[in-house]
Amino acid sequence: MDYIINYIVNNWLQLSGGLILGLGVGMLTGIFGAGGGFIITPALNIFLGVPMNIAVGTSSCQVLGASGFAIFHNLDKKMKGIKVALLIGLGIPFGSYLGTLVIDRWKNLEPIVVNGKAVDALNFILLIIFAVFLSLIAGWLLFDNFVLKKGKPDNESNHVGLLSKVSIPPLIICETIPHAPFSIPLLVVIGLFMGFLSGLLGIGGGVIMMPMLFYIIGQETKYAILTSTMLIFISGLFATFFHAMHNNINYTLVATLITGAFFGTKAGVKIHKKISGKSIRQYFAFVVLLAAAMVIYKIVRILN
Repeated sequence: MDYIINYIVNNWLQLSGGLILGLGVGMLTGIFGAGGGFIITPALNIFLGVPMNIAVGTSSCQVLGASGFAIFHNLDKKMKGIKVALLIGLGIPFGSYLGTLVIDRWKNLEPIVVNGKAVDALNFILLIIFAVFLSLIAGWLLFDNFVLKKGKPDNESNHVGLLSKVSIPPLIICETIPHAPFSIPLLVVIGLFMGFLSGLLGIGGGVIMMPMLFYIIGQETKYAILTSTMLIFISGLFATFFHAMHNNINYTLVATLITGAFFGTKAGVKIHKKISGKSIRQYFAFVVLLAAAMVIYKIVRILN
């Protein structure tokens, strides 16, 4: 008992930060169907000083908890999109394993010399990947919603996914992909890619899954968010397992993150029910852009 009290006293700032971060990211999970790992991982490193490998593993565990809460709050929707989620989920464990292997290998890299000072190679490489990845996602969402579709009505019933015409057999008919049967192998490959990102960056994949499900597969925004939430849970489960094997998780910090996520997710789901699909995509673009700016700021500080 004394050990726990002393730990809390000595780490109250980090634990309080984790609670607040979990609350905010939990709301994002409920609203956008994104687990928030794309914010938590860099935030743990930038604001709370957590090493990137621990931030990645801890974020994976939080993503698991937050997405679980979001799924629980959406049970009344009969889990539409579960067929798509299960097929994509087939590729997730293999991708997660590959991602954690890369992290484990990069732990042994020699420090990188930047502007005459030694910089941890793992931290720097992951921050660069994060910055590029988030900037591309945010750029596309902003361009699509505020340039290509500016002033146009948001008629998602006529929306067709970019890969809906790729007929690699076997094909499957899904209620949430209305325009054509979709290729099962393509869904599995998408899951492999999502799992790799989860293992490598500690993100549940929602930051890319929601846009991919909408633009590439052809689901409407509301269904894409439900499917994405299920996928985040699956990827978080496997990523947490693999990172636990490599001692990349701060369980005390996870407890505060998940506690905050419990309350944040419930509020986020209520907000989600009141927002249109177009508004969700627009708001999500700015959230991703903010995360990218946060990571770029960290990189600039390192370079200077």
